[in-house]
Amino acid sequence: MAPVLPAQSPLALTNLVKRPGYGTAGTPTKFYVNHFRIASFPDVEIVQYDVQVNVGGDTRTLIKKVWNSPVLQERLGESGKPVIFDGNRLAWSRGPLAFGDELSVVVDLDEGRPARPGRSNKHRVLIRKAAIVSMQILDEYINNRYTMDNEVLVAINFLDHLLRETPSKRLIAIKRSFFQSQGASPLDGGVEAWKGIFQSVRASMGQLTVNVDVATTVFWSAGPLIDVLTKFMGLRSPDDTANRLSNPNGRRELRRFRKLSFYIKYRGPEHEKKMFIIDGFSEDGADKTTFTTKEDETLTVAQYFTRTYNIRLRYPTMPLIKTKKGASFPIELAIIQEGQRYPYKISDRQTAEMIKITAQRPDARMNAIRSNARTLGWDNDPVLKAYNLKIQPDMLVTDGRILPPPVINYGPGSKKVSLQPHDGRWNLIGQKLALPQKLESWGVMVFADNRRTPEQVIQNFVRTFINVHRGHGGEVTQMTPPILYASAQRDMNTNVREIFNAAGNAVRKRPQLLLFVLPSKGAEPYNSIKAACDIGLGVCSQCVQLRHVEQAKPQYCANVDLKVNCKLGGTNVFLDKNSYPLYNKEPTLILGADVSHPAPGSGRASFASMVGSLDLQATRYAGIVNTNGHRVEVINSRNIQVFVTTLLRQFRSNTGKVPGRIFYFRDGVSEGQYQQIIDQELVDIKKACESLSAGYKPFITVVICSKRHHSRVFPASRNGGDRNGNVLPGTIVERDITHPSEYDFYLVSHVALQGTARPVHYHVIHDENQMPVDYFQAFVYNMCYVFARATTSVSLCPPVYYAHLAGQRGRVHEENREEDSASLVSGRTGGSGNEEPGEVKDVKPLHPSLAGTMWYI
Repeated sequence: MAPVLPAQSPLALTNLVKRPGYGTAGTPTKFYVNHFRIASFPDVEIVQYDVQVNVGGDTRTLIKKVWNSPVLQERLGESGKPVIFDGNRLAWSRGPLAFGDELSVVVDLDEGRPARPGRSNKHRVLIRKAAIVSMQILDEYINNRYTMDNEVLVAINFLDHLLRETPSKRLIAIKRSFFQSQGASPLDGGVEAWKGIFQSVRASMGQLTVNVDVATTVFWSAGPLIDVLTKFMGLRSPDDTANRLSNPNGRRELRRFRKLSFYIKYRGPEHEKKMFIIDGFSEDGADKTTFTTKEDETLTVAQYFTRTYNIRLRYPTMPLIKTKKGASFPIELAIIQEGQRYPYKISDRQTAEMIKITAQRPDARMNAIRSNARTLGWDNDPVLKAYNLKIQPDMLVTDGRILPPPVINYGPGSKKVSLQPHDGRWNLIGQKLALPQKLESWGVMVFADNRRTPEQVIQNFVRTFINVHRGHGGEVTQMTPPILYASAQRDMNTNVREIFNAAGNAVRKRPQLLLFVLPSKGAEPYNSIKAACDIGLGVCSQCVQLRHVEQAKPQYCANVDLKVNCKLGGTNVFLDKNSYPLYNKEPTLILGADVSHPAPGSGRASFASMVGSLDLQATRYAGIVNTNGHRVEVINSRNIQVFVTTLLRQFRSNTGKVPGRIFYFRDGVSEGQYQQIIDQELVDIKKACESLSAGYKPFITVVICSKRHHSRVFPASRNGGDRNGNVLPGTIVERDITHPSEYDFYLVSHVALQGTARPVHYHVIHDENQMPVDYFQAFVYNMCYVFARATTSVSLCPPVYYAHLAGQRGRVHEENREEDSASLVSGRTGGSGNEEPGEVKDVKPLHPSLAGTMWYI
């Protein structure tokens, strides 16, 4: 019988583009990478077993208890071989176990304790020999003598679990990461950040490696539930929490606490090991919830605790915890167990705190990675020794290159029309935008009190902005745009309509731009403004923060102007013809696509977004978005059809040409989904092309772009890094840590302002254009210098970056946004509780006036 992978495995079979060769351009440089070479791996027969507890479907917690039970471990230990278990349904051993092909054991988890009437805790475990895992095939595969198949994936999956076996017994394991509470950093809202260790087996050219990195995730704070609740709600004391929970809106915030484990102390120390799981909360408090005792007496829960445990509840009006088995507990007596991951999206404030915690300079991160490798203790791991798995203790050193920066072009009259940026950044002072736009019809609306922020302050900002735009080569004919203050007595659409009409009436022309001055970076009124402008009025909008308006710094205005010029249809910068490999070649459409998902537990839809280049230089991109089911990563056929045909028509309308080539850059796809992109999205793109014109078959290249990986690159010498110790922009690695045979590379295209630079992994999974390797790598890297709203190279190639921005903005177009906003647990904590997925509706369409513009930038 062939070995099988678990259903949720991230690995998958693929048959993708083979590597056409290696690049040679740039300066050869050596780098450290956070991979450790596997010096030897099991050379004996590995037997894989299928494990079934009861009839299947039990929780991992129960399965773990059953697996670790003495009676089962005694039977498994008869062979004297350590047995590896994935915690669910697969196990492995070095050679066959003593019981032969099948073992059936009944485990009584209540053994040694009084039997509970009507509640059996006996579980049948069936272990069957399923397959032989061939490690020899893995050796053949990494040396390019064997193609990818299920046996290769099963062998890698086994090694991953072999490495997890020992650390998962002393640390909290979450997928491929391991955490401990030591050194936890408290965050706002009753949660804390734990640092940990990431570890994963990777197959690369001629070798297997272990990728080791730092990991950080958010856990619930341990301790009295009432204290955690108080912090979660942002309140000062449990008294405030009790008041908040006295109304239905306050009780809705409790949804996030479902499924948390807790224990109690009031029954004595012997009961502290027993864990309970929160299933929900009662409507009434302990003072109103009653039950009938064995003596047929009716008591409230509060009376019961006073009489039985001599505990007078301080907060008897609080809802009671309910468990699945029907038990009820007062919130003030429950204690949250340590080590429970917080599964929801964190707030903006918590995110800012996390960034501070996780940002490490390269030297500190390297030291942390080496420390993590020592903590894993491979040399002293008895399980690894039993399976002959040996890992070298030093980080790999690999050969890479540093690509030269491109030449970029600004408009006539610039201080430097052509310039070659140094270290991934340049200055806009004295530069004219490549294609500046005329600003002739616009208005300003202020969301602030006119007594605190008088009109003179706004006028000063407007003058500075006008001077900056003119300095960039743009013409401004409306020097005194109308300035209005939003009214709290009117709804958002009315406010926005008022400034729209005022701007148009001032010059008797449809407004090009509405500028909004907002008091902060909050979701509102931003989202409502964008929805009103994008959908209802079809006018470009730009929001600015009040504190920046008050300062009116030219540098801030310059950054705003980069966005405004693009929204008006302009271009800020071009790649020089010698730095753009597609210059004067066949017309080429560049597509970027992304699918974003709502916060964990939310019932909202996933969003698909796609952008397409509008000019032959690939500097301007139109964007289109729509819902895409619930947590569906592959873009559905209907969306692909609409997106691609729309973007093809817009390209043809703007250039007068039909693209003979398409480069499709796709973000957000895991390795296990590459083949789905080929089988579904690529097929649908080709159908969309054919639907426009019979026989229209442009050459298509599909590239997956990913930042969701743990590979990091560090300079091995001073000339390979910047003053912060990060690698230089243009660093490219395509050996030692890349795929054994497929076409991929890691590229650092930006300057890391804080922390350690994360390379983007580019994987070409389909290639009809067959651009030479050096040309293609330069094409991807050089595009990072013409991201419209920056004067630095960016970390991700712009088409994918733009698709991500369009997806973020597109959420304000969601049909049921208002209803969903009302159902969120709270804006402070972000996302919602565990909501049932609702009906997926298409987004409200973008106003036709904005079609073919960079409305999302």
